[in-house]
Amino acid sequence: MKTAHEAPIAPAIVEQASHWLMLHWGGELDAEQQRRFTEWRSADPEHGRAWARLQRLQGTLAGVPADTACAVLRELPDARRRQTLKLLGVLLLAGGSGYLAQSQLPWREAMADLRSGTGERLQRTLADGSRLSLNSGSAVDILFSASERRIRLLDGELLLDSGQDPAGRPLIVETAAGEIQALGTRFSVYEHAGGSQVELFEGELELRPRQAPAMRMQAGQSRWFSANKMGEVVPANLNAIAWHEGRLVAERMPLEAFLAELSRHRPGVLRCDPAVAGVELTGVFPLADTDRVLTALQQSLPVTVHRLKRYWVTVGPA
Repeated sequence: MKTAHEAPIAPAIVEQASHWLMLHWGGELDAEQQRRFTEWRSADPEHGRAWARLQRLQGTLAGVPADTACAVLRELPDARRRQTLKLLGVLLLAGGSGYLAQSQLPWREAMADLRSGTGERLQRTLADGSRLSLNSGSAVDILFSASERRIRLLDGELLLDSGQDPAGRPLIVETAAGEIQALGTRFSVYEHAGGSQVELFEGELELRPRQAPAMRMQAGQSRWFSANKMGEVVPANLNAIAWHEGRLVAERMPLEAFLAELSRHRPGVLRCDPAVAGVELTGVFPLADTDRVLTALQQSLPVTVHRLKRYWVTVGPA
């Protein structure tokens, strides 16, 4: 049985509390806003309860202080703020403790040990000599202990060349789907489509889904897996890690898939008109200048690039 402190909060009060939280995310309130906020919070005990619960949710779901969470949220694009605010509102209405939101709120990635921004690629040599590369918009936690070397992929894509550890500690990449244990390998892991896509170029791997039997992978193989199932084994694709060298390689790739990949490396919205989604292209394209790539598409394919704004682009039929 829920106590009064845990009980759901009325939708109208949730909406009011969410309004004030959004204003706080925007920065310091001015004198008039602060006065009205203070009046609202003290006007009804339920107002105070709603505000206190929002503060707990935003500051404790990932174990970070509330003021740090606010700073992270303040840097988010408006659409991501609204998504986060909506999720917090759902939890307020439900009276839940917040476990539903832990994998969806933004500060796990923002507070990660290593993260790359849009269009940025990072390379690091870890303490054991392993070489770790992150693709655009990726985030990892690096959790080395006396018993294991663990890399937690929170978002995006990594490429790992595993080092030889004198202590013999296992090297594990953890994703939402499960674990990937390296056995002297070079491999990439990409979080998408509700699971993890693994490309193995050297050595061996053991895939351990959270709710399915473990499976071995051999060099030259590629496999997608989720928490409870395995995809088919297919040949590994070296073009999949061309981003490591700042390139996007397409071999008879449908335009829709190409633009989806290109969009990972530029801010804003990049859409593909369904009328040209199946147009195939082949080539090597520089990721450092995505505008140049779009211009090249217009010159070589029967398409037109429509720019509503600098960061709102649609590729449609010529």
